[in-house]
Amino acid sequence: MESLFDKWKTKIPKYSEVHKDLFASLSQKFGAEGEKKVNLGKHFSTNYELYIYAFFLGLYENEKTPIPLGEKKIDFSHHIQYWGNKTTTSYRKDFSSLQDYIFMALIAKTEINILSLEKGATSEEEIIKQLINTMESYTNGGLNLIRDKIEANPNHFLNPTSFLDMILNHIDSESDNQHYDSELIFSTDKKKGNDAL
Repeated sequence: MESLFDKWKTKIPKYSEVHKDLFASLSQKFGAEGEKKVNLGKHFSTNYELYIYAFFLGLYENEKTPIPLGEKKIDFSHHIQYWGNKTTTSYRKDFSSLQDYIFMALIAKTEINILSLEKGATSEEEIIKQLINTMESYTNGGLNLIRDKIEANPNHFLNPTSFLDMILNHIDSESDNQHYDSELIFSTDKKKGNDAL
């Protein structure tokens, strides 16, 4: 019997047609490696790599933005189960384990009733539909953030580390917030100690 994960992997998530130009300008539809990717001016070797990046960017920034009703959804006809699989090119290493991380994030961020699933009150297909909806929503949020950067500065992504910087900026801001929280707790505890004297 197939697991929920195995069934989820057979799906092809979609994105809003509004972002079609982002995929055209930032990634290569049928893949491009090494020098070919650079010559084409692409940042991502394949469309699904941009999709994965946008998903995690949306997730880290908590930008869960469902695709509006009535907005046309499109895909790039590539099932999740093939994302990151090693190809015949010498440049690519297998990174299919990302499928596991995406699935775990979706389980954590989707309000699903596992008990209802176990009792048969909810179908696996319904749960998978919810997971895909969450995935598309975070990806849409991430794509919106990328679009905002381009609209603010069309040359923003000419810097070769710009996509990495977007993720690192989030990590840095999270670290600063945790440091600030620690200082706040310490100063509050110290004040309480002084009040007791």
